Amino acid sequence: MNKTAFTAILPRSPGSERNLALIFGLLGVMLAASIALHWFLVLEPTLRAEAESRATALASAHLQGVDELLDRDLPPARLEQELLTLLDAILLLKEQPTGMPFVQRIELRFDDGELDAPRGSLDQFRGARKEDCANCFVADIPIYHPRSHQLIGIATCYSNPWAFEHLILDIRVKLLWVGGFVLLLIGIAWLETSRLLRRLGESESNLSNVFEAAPFPMMLHEPSQLGLRQANRAAKDYLALREDASGRFSSESWLALKAAGLPGDDGEAREMRLPATDGAPRWALVSAIALRFSGTASRLVSLVDVSEMKRSQDELRVASLTDGLTGLYNRRYLFQRLTSEIDLVNRYGHPLSIVLFDLDHFKTVNDTYGHGAGDEVLIQVAAALGDCIRDVDVAGRYGGEEFLLILPHSDASDAMDVAERIRVKLKEKAWPQPRLQVTISGGIRQYSGESLDEFVEAADRKLYEAKEAGRDRAM
Repeated sequence: MNKTAFTAILPRSPGSERNLALIFGLLGVMLAASIALHWFLVLEPTLRAEAESRATALASAHLQGVDELLDRDLPPARLEQELLTLLDAILLLKEQPTGMPFVQRIELRFDDGELDAPRGSLDQFRGARKEDCANCFVADIPIYHPRSHQLIGIATCYSNPWAFEHLILDIRVKLLWVGGFVLLLIGIAWLETSRLLRRLGESESNLSNVFEAAPFPMMLHEPSQLGLRQANRAAKDYLALREDASGRFSSESWLALKAAGLPGDDGEAREMRLPATDGAPRWALVSAIALRFSGTASRLVSLVDVSEMKRSQDELRVASLTDGLTGLYNRRYLFQRLTSEIDLVNRYGHPLSIVLFDLDHFKTVNDTYGHGAGDEVLIQVAAALGDCIRDVDVAGRYGGEEFLLILPHSDASDAMDVAERIRVKLKEKAWPQPRLQVTISGGIRQYSGESLDEFVEAADRKLYEAKEAGRDRAM
């Protein structure tokens, strides 16, 4: 905002000279209040909620190894040692790029009756002292038995808040500088009322500097106008604003933002998507506060870029629902999706089938060719599943070398056709390892009104029958 433009917003008139100090002071208060309100009511709570959500999601992802250990039916002493090793490994994980430990303390408590272990023998408390984690993000992660799906324990993770606190402190310092400068201008305006006419140009310049120096995009918008009345440097850069012949600012990004509908004038904050500039979508936290400028109803619109936060959020969501090795959906997502599909079947009556696969003699593959080859087999099996199913079907890694297919609108006969295509594809596949042949057995079940657990258990029984009948078949 240049001095000439700002002067146009605040025109001088002999009749308003006595009120100029009050007008200037109120404008400064409104600007300072908008920055303060935006911070205390929007930015800090949002950043804290996102940081806590991220810490909970990452802690949950790291603790998935506990499910795998419980699924192995280890003796209590061996299970206790494996749990200690897993927790120590989690405590060694560090955030990038700060290098700070992500988790400072982990408390693991089990209902020993469910695990047939002495009371308290599997409870673990690792990491820093509890009193040293007073400011940590605390997340209680429920632990379910991998087969019975009963709640058997709670893992409490104390996540390092250093990155969040450092971010908050940095933003607070910047806002305090801006807020302090605004308050200084207000004091000067009130103290210099008698000399205001002589110093009006300097005051206008100072106010424009405050608006221009704001660390986030800010714009003055009149609801009746398409273009923006004013925009600070951050807004011009972020939205690629250009001044038109009428003296207003506009751009493709601003027009898209306005067409999507700006938040209300009550300080509501809304995440909105902006046109991409480098191929990646941009997201901004947009808020608007109603005010009047030169007798005209306007809105002070401010933006905070949250693109990186949205990307991290999406990555965390994907990581929590997919298997890290194969890229297929994990057990948690499979049960969520199967629950939804069963609800649809109960409502509309269409058929639903599942196929539970298990690799034959997979332990021999690992023992003979190494775990690297075993991992490659699992990856190729996942690829074969994806090649042989429809877009509406769901394939996931059920656990270890077991895979589960969810086949909506498919009866048992359709499921058998799919299972046979997969079985033949894998059996005929050529592997780089000499004499390696991979076969797969499958259990097929069509839904008939039973519970989810009974539905999956029925498929598991069919899988067992296929194994007993000689493997390399689906039943």
